Amino acid sequence: MHGFRKYGIGVLAALGLSATAACADIPLPAPQQKGGQGIFTTLESRHSATPADFPLKNISMQELSSLLWAATGENRAGKGWTVPLAMGNAPYNRIYVLNDSGIYRYHWKLNRLIEVSRKNIKNEVGLQGIVGKSPVVLVFVSDGNVRREYAYIATGAMTQNIYLAAASMGIEGRFVISMNENAIRQALQLKENEVPLNLMLIGKK
Repeated sequence: MHGFRKYGIGVLAALGLSATAACADIPLPAPQQKGGQGIFTTLESRHSATPADFPLKNISMQELSSLLWAATGENRAGKGWTVPLAMGNAPYNRIYVLNDSGIYRYHWKLNRLIEVSRKNIKNEVGLQGIVGKSPVVLVFVSDGNVRREYAYIATGAMTQNIYLAAASMGIEGRFVISMNENAIRQALQLKENEVPLNLMLIGKK
């Protein structure tokens, strides 16, 4: 992956749009929704990357799109998602994508990355050195509109789906619960009722 902004500019240029628009809204490729390993083979190979695995190499935009869809994508037209959600609500946990180019919020309905900032904050959000070495850091945030336990249950399902999709595609992932909540709140411009839940580190060997 050669930087989200570079990818977005290329896409928008191909569509005849201005480069300025690329700074705020980057369309993702369609996610992989079929094929891959069988579920039991994937479960057998599911694992967490170890600290010794870092730094890892970057993933493609196609791979990122597939991981994000696995975590919180729509898989049934109208009202159905890849993870169980309380009372069938639309996803109430947001995923923010951090890389060297900046901070982006995943828009599950449009399959786009919405730019939040151009600042690289990977070294600031984690309490472990490997966080800053990860090419992609996912930050899971509750929108504050559901009970806290619902948000934690959902983020567990979301991260497990990422683990399984990653295992199927030969991608490494690591769930991280320790984080610098104050730095995350400030950088992601969170409201008072929005709650950072966990991080997930993504890359390839």
